[in-house]
Amino acid sequence: MLKSVDTSIQDWASRFMETCNDEDQLILPASVSPIELAKYVSSIANDHGGYILLGVYSENGYGSGFQNVASELVEKCEQLLEGVEMKCSSHQARFQNIYLLEIEKSDTLAFADGSPYVMKSGKPEIIPERQLIEKLGLGVDSSLINMISEQITKQSEKVDYLSEELKEKSKLKNQVPGLLVGGFIGWLLSTLLNSLLNVGG
Repeated sequence: MLKSVDTSIQDWASRFMETCNDEDQLILPASVSPIELAKYVSSIANDHGGYILLGVYSENGYGSGFQNVASELVEKCEQLLEGVEMKCSSHQARFQNIYLLEIEKSDTLAFADGSPYVMKSGKPEIIPERQLIEKLGLGVDSSLINMISEQITKQSEKVDYLSEELKEKSKLKNQVPGLLVGGFIGWLLSTLLNSLLNVGG
């Protein structure tokens, strides 16, 4: 469950800045691109959920402050997201328009521009294969999938070989009556010739 951010108290944004971290309470400048913002949102949703305060800068040793955020940034970011539940609220801080994004934990996978992300050292990265498999609950990795695929291919080749053998045996089965009739006629002719030659001899 997300710890609520009370935006009704005075200087809530400054307090948010003081308590921000690299996991579930982030601050991002207004200059972030829509795709980068979407990656951060995906990362938070694929973890435990959290908040992003958009339109804040904080430079170590250089101070901090607020920047005006264009509403198009949030709109474009939302278009790049899939599998994310997010509430966006616009606020004023020192005469600048900022946004608080509340991101729910995703039940499945949250995608940004078609890829799932996780937070690593405060930066979004594409989710590693092992973590992806665990998140989806598959419990198998690609090497096991490849091994199973090879076994299926081998079994398929055996089935094809046996099918060909069956076709050949089926042809023989259809030829047996003809061979029997030919053998019987040959026996009959040889018996007739033997009896005619014996009679004549």
